Amino acid sequence: MDTNLRKLCTVMSKTAIYFVVFIYSMTMVFGTVTDAQRKSLKEITFKVDKGSYSMKELFKVIESSSEFKMAFLTEENWKELEVDIESNQWILYDFLEHLSSNSGLYFKRINETISVGKIEDPKKRKRAQYVIDQLKVSGKVTDENGEPLPGATILEEGTTNGTTTDIEGNFQLTCSEEGSLIVSFVGYQTSTIPVNNQSVINIQMALDLESLEEVVVIGYGTAKRKDLTGAIASVDMDRTRALPNINVAQSMRGTIAGVTVTDTGRPGSDPIIRIRGINSITASNDPLIVLDGVIYRGGSLSDINPGDIESIDILKDASSTAIYGSLAANGVIEITTKKGTTEKPNFSFNSYYGFADYAHIPQYLDAEKYLANRLAAEEADGGPLPFQPIEQENIDAGRSIDPFEAIRQDAPIYNGELSVSGRTGDINYLISGSYLNSKSPVAGDVFSRISGRLNLDVQATDWISIGLNSGYSVRDDGGFRANLLSTSYLSPFASLYYDDGVPRVQPADQSLGGSPIIDTELNDIDRKRKILFVNTYADVLLPLKGLSYRLNVGYTQNNYHDFQYDPSYDRDGFTSQGSGQKRYSESRNLTLENIVKFSREFGVHSLNATLMYGIYESKDEFSFLRARNIFNDALGWNALELGENYTIDTGAGQDQQISSMGRIGYIYDGKYILDASIRRDGYSAFGAGNKFGVFPAVGLSWNMIEESFIQSVPFINNLKVRLSWGKNGNRGIGRYSSLSNIDDDPTYYVFGPNSAIAQVITSMANPNLGWETTASTNFAVDFSLLSQRINGSVDFYVSHTTDLLLEQSIPNTNGFDEFLRNVGEVENKGVELSLNTVNLILGDFTWSTDIAFTHNKNKILRLTGVDIDEDGVEDDDIASGWFIGKSLGSNYDYVFDGIYQEGDDFSAIPGAAAGDIRFKDISGPDGVPDGVITPEDRRVLHNSLPNFTTGLTNTFSYKGLSLMVVFSYRDGGYSRNLTANPGTNFYDLANYLDVPFWTPENPINTHPAINYRNPLGYGFYQSRTFGRLQDVSLTYTFPKPLANKIGVQDLQVYASGKNLATWTKWQGWDPEYGRGARDPGNYGPLMKIYTLGLKVQF
Repeated sequence: MDTNLRKLCTVMSKTAIYFVVFIYSMTMVFGTVTDAQRKSLKEITFKVDKGSYSMKELFKVIESSSEFKMAFLTEENWKELEVDIESNQWILYDFLEHLSSNSGLYFKRINETISVGKIEDPKKRKRAQYVIDQLKVSGKVTDENGEPLPGATILEEGTTNGTTTDIEGNFQLTCSEEGSLIVSFVGYQTSTIPVNNQSVINIQMALDLESLEEVVVIGYGTAKRKDLTGAIASVDMDRTRALPNINVAQSMRGTIAGVTVTDTGRPGSDPIIRIRGINSITASNDPLIVLDGVIYRGGSLSDINPGDIESIDILKDASSTAIYGSLAANGVIEITTKKGTTEKPNFSFNSYYGFADYAHIPQYLDAEKYLANRLAAEEADGGPLPFQPIEQENIDAGRSIDPFEAIRQDAPIYNGELSVSGRTGDINYLISGSYLNSKSPVAGDVFSRISGRLNLDVQATDWISIGLNSGYSVRDDGGFRANLLSTSYLSPFASLYYDDGVPRVQPADQSLGGSPIIDTELNDIDRKRKILFVNTYADVLLPLKGLSYRLNVGYTQNNYHDFQYDPSYDRDGFTSQGSGQKRYSESRNLTLENIVKFSREFGVHSLNATLMYGIYESKDEFSFLRARNIFNDALGWNALELGENYTIDTGAGQDQQISSMGRIGYIYDGKYILDASIRRDGYSAFGAGNKFGVFPAVGLSWNMIEESFIQSVPFINNLKVRLSWGKNGNRGIGRYSSLSNIDDDPTYYVFGPNSAIAQVITSMANPNLGWETTASTNFAVDFSLLSQRINGSVDFYVSHTTDLLLEQSIPNTNGFDEFLRNVGEVENKGVELSLNTVNLILGDFTWSTDIAFTHNKNKILRLTGVDIDEDGVEDDDIASGWFIGKSLGSNYDYVFDGIYQEGDDFSAIPGAAAGDIRFKDISGPDGVPDGVITPEDRRVLHNSLPNFTTGLTNTFSYKGLSLMVVFSYRDGGYSRNLTANPGTNFYDLANYLDVPFWTPENPINTHPAINYRNPLGYGFYQSRTFGRLQDVSLTYTFPKPLANKIGVQDLQVYASGKNLATWTKWQGWDPEYGRGARDPGNYGPLMKIYTLGLKVQF
């Protein structure tokens, strides 16, 4: 039975090369060789009489005195060239070398053939290269069980000469008879095997157990991946280094199952990161960032240079995140920066240059269609829609503009990084510096960053080590970005400038949508942020074996200033005096953690434990000053005292948290793993009676591959099941949310001719305000098949968030409308698939694929418990868009039922006419259809969240050339896009999307008439499904011998593209963040980026 199963699996493994999307990893080997031998040229002797011979005669002597045949690569007159032979006893190698030096020929031996060719440039060739003794080696590579291993790599040491095994594990390679072969395959030991004139070398590979024990960063330590009980994913940083990722988070975009990263489209702005859905309605949904083992507060991911990062690990389930308690309800991102790895200093330089363009923008009407549709709207409405004088002037002159071209700027991007790292004695060091400058295509949208890093590890004594991980960055967000809302309203017949180049306030004299570039052109701004992050530590080995103590002290300081000045303006009735402002802020975050660890092995038992006590404190302060009517612009914001109507605002705040944590891990015989933790957090923002929360977690896993009944299945290389449960808290609320807040009353008190600032209570205290808690369960299977050609994991999870922090509406008899309290529940369910495969291996060519699939379903289980209509069922919160049993982000609206046609009954909607939208009559006040469209006819139509997302990464490699292509896909999700109504804005003389419209001659049933005013406020929903060619990078790594010749260790050039193409029916701004076609808010048009780069190590 076992034999038949083994044969079946062998056939399957071979067939998988051609039919399954899987990866052959490169592997490590040891070799066993055969006795097939042959003599070297230096071992062959023969005799020849002294005298003068032609080359043709001497070649006959060689053939008659040995088993060699001469092969001529070129036909020249040198066959008659005479050479003097002054000795009668020769070694064949020396004889050929003598002929070479007297004839300008080179000789190359391959097995029993000697090829003869002409030396093209003898001055550039070394004498040793004239006679080349090569051997054609063949053999077979097998695994530890003797089964063939397709895709193993065989490389001649010190060269780029190599090959890979075929489907039967066979190979052939012509190499130097005195060389060595390096044979490798992922998961196996690498060996260097001397050729030693052997023409047949068979190689059996041995498992490299250490390479299989990948180490990942977990809370307050590291662990081998095979020992994990929780859901932890890692970013392949090597594959992302050739991409122009300004922000660390972009490295995770589309490549990690369960993690969604939404790019904002603005350089310097942090993407939105969500791990396993949305757990909270009003509190934070952002994951916790841990940098070099210390919680990173007060800074931004865009302050960290991606080139400084060694690894990123994402903790997704409660078993792995509960160790961080109240901070980790939305997952944890562990970032580890680089350290020195070599004894001598290693200098590294990396730089790329490129440019950005619009990747996806709303498609508004061009001038010709705008003019035609404006006239059509005028005809449909039966009244004039006159053009403004500027518009008419431009129409008559044949002038028009493209709104997005009108605000375009050149958008170069440059990044340069230089670092030195290494080890000297007991000191491990890394020093790096980088400079980044990036612009988006939108005028005024700029970002630059200068950053530096110093990492030190010092082994002070045998029992104590100390270290420093520090970073400093200065970022400049200066520049007034052109107003994209005004751009979207801009008529194609507008004029942005007067003839003398001064920007117009109203480009088309309309009241709606002023100039999008007037602030960009005229205003001054200086906006900078300086971030200092310092983490120092001390590790102490205690006298008891396996026991250690660690002290972490982390400090982050964030200094920010924002200076703006709006100069005086006087043109065509638009008159204003100068105004300016200055804003300063500073935040300081302190972390102090005491950690005790114990780790020992007792035979087949492995035990580890961690205890931690931590104190965390955050303080900040700010000041703001604004002045208006400044009569002299010369000094700008440095002379605010020249103005009047001052606004002055200052403030400060602080919060504290104390935490204690314990974790214990147990492993029996490498098979059965238990991990349990408990954390207690106290946070100052919660009510007096609920400041502390307790967050337990437990995880179990079974390494089934260690069981004999699994090991007997040859196509299974790894099999593991994981089960975990745990709780986390969410403290993402304002630091004084449980207290009554006092603020300035903008109405003031009036005393005769004078007024005084009043202060009023703006919120109600809630001494019972407590933790929002998320409990989650995770079940997963990790697997590796067919000699690790198929690797992956499948995770199933459910999370349940209770005691949501919600503002509940209350009667305002006490002066307040809302009250923050713990009510409501939300549930998330999902499945994640991570798959890594190799699809094809042909010689030096390989094609591998990585798939990251995520499906998450979100549902509100309970809200405030209010039942106003007294029907016994808890009420939805329609105003907020929250519906029990439905997903967050639900779209609640009337049900589209086509377009009214001429002759239809219009009575359901007063004032309706042909060309208007018809809605379904679903329910009246009594719960049954009543023939009239009323608010009771609204329903939950769909939601804005995706059904699933997929990232597909294909990597193609050939020798030193590597091509990576990342494709991302999002299915589902609908959002409002009011501009898809052709009549929404024509009465404001604004532009709108290029969509069809109903006419009597074209009575379509999908879009209303061009004069439809949308009286019921229907949302014009569009699907945000999209496919995107997200990343493409082409990298060439020069052969080491060539790189060494020019004095460097490694040399790499690369080209990349980001967001190159998007396929979608969504007509607003980018479908990933789903803003409509007007105001994108803090987002911007997604950038399409092209770069060329160079990386050198020396």
